[in-house]
Amino acid sequence: MLRLPFQAQVEITDVCNLRCKHCYHFDTDNMPASNDLSDDAVLQVIRKMIDNRIYSLVITGGEPLARPKTLIRAAELAKTAGMYVSVNTNLLLLTPQIISALKESDIDSFLVSCPASEPDIYREITRLGDYDKFTQKLRMLLDANFSCLVNMVVTQTNFPLIRSTARDLKKMGVKRFSVTPACLNVEHPDLDGLLSKKQTIVLLEDLRWCADVLGLEVDTLVALPKCFFPVWWWERSSPLLKYRTCQAGRMTVNISNIGDVRPCPHNPIVYGNLFKESMESIWDKMAVYRNNGTVPGICKSCAAVESCRGACRTNAMAVTGRLDEPDRLTIGPVNFFEKKRRNVIFNENSIVNFRGKLRWRNEFDGYYSVTSKRGGGNLMVVNEEMFRFICWMEKSLPLTIKELTKNIAGDSAIKSFIRIFEAVIRKEFVSIS
Repeated sequence: MLRLPFQAQVEITDVCNLRCKHCYHFDTDNMPASNDLSDDAVLQVIRKMIDNRIYSLVITGGEPLARPKTLIRAAELAKTAGMYVSVNTNLLLLTPQIISALKESDIDSFLVSCPASEPDIYREITRLGDYDKFTQKLRMLLDANFSCLVNMVVTQTNFPLIRSTARDLKKMGVKRFSVTPACLNVEHPDLDGLLSKKQTIVLLEDLRWCADVLGLEVDTLVALPKCFFPVWWWERSSPLLKYRTCQAGRMTVNISNIGDVRPCPHNPIVYGNLFKESMESIWDKMAVYRNNGTVPGICKSCAAVESCRGACRTNAMAVTGRLDEPDRLTIGPVNFFEKKRRNVIFNENSIVNFRGKLRWRNEFDGYYSVTSKRGGGNLMVVNEEMFRFICWMEKSLPLTIKELTKNIAGDSAIKSFIRIFEAVIRKEFVSIS
């Protein structure tokens, strides 16, 4: 369990240049007057994240490009401190000057919103957007060689356009594409726009087509109940099943443009304000998300409960009014098809290399969180012995297996080493050649 969040999503503004009907954050028919923090206050929030050794920062809004100078200064500060930094944006306010500054800052990635590649539908959904302008900005981003994931939020309006949008984005050079069923705005829910269960299955089939036919790396950015996925998704050992779990209050927090802290941008419950109390004390108030207090009763006997936890809890709250009620797509506890773990094959002459750059944080009572991937994809919590072993490997590798094990004696010690070593291979801290 983490002492502090792994990732913070920081809203540097509540200003947005679009009025998307599916917005989970605002009532876009009645946008409030902006109430943003000053530039200095935003940077103070970033420094608090650095002081708390938060691994990853997502700069979001509103539309963060509406405050380009603030965005650039926040990104520079976070990157200087070694954080992974990504930006959520609709791209329409992007300029060559901003591209140049963000390139200089060494931004890690962008999450780009595109509801459709059909200009009339793009305009209908965003209400103020221009698809031709969007493609110009996307080309600018791709030409600058930024890592980019394009996300299509799907409602009844653009549901038939998933494959055509994916095809058009692929032609532009997009390599990563996510298709996300629209989530409800808890305070202003639009139930009419939601996909049905049958349509959500078709959405998954469209994702499979995008991967198999177009060769895109695919994802969906909402945690769906594991029991809802068809058997063929389990047979593929899809990353959607492995990684896409609701992390709100467990791994991540959202910080509003006035410093309020919530579990995620979808969740309206405020647990504290960073200008009035510490992140650690606010994080402690969110313990219910980490101790299974929000897991629905029907899910507790499921084999996948630890990797699913009932899926998106805010979606459930939007429909039922409670965080611990089942998601509307929940089927119930089932036995899942899972592929057997692939055996790790090596011999005494195999060469072991460390992958990435180790980052770590002291958690509780001799336990540490560690990761070596830029985005933290292999984060795990380990005891002090394992922590020291990983630190030693980063400093000492490359070595052969024979060199690694030369001081290990006895069958039990060797078995223990193999078990630990296979774990760091599977978590991709090391590779073998």
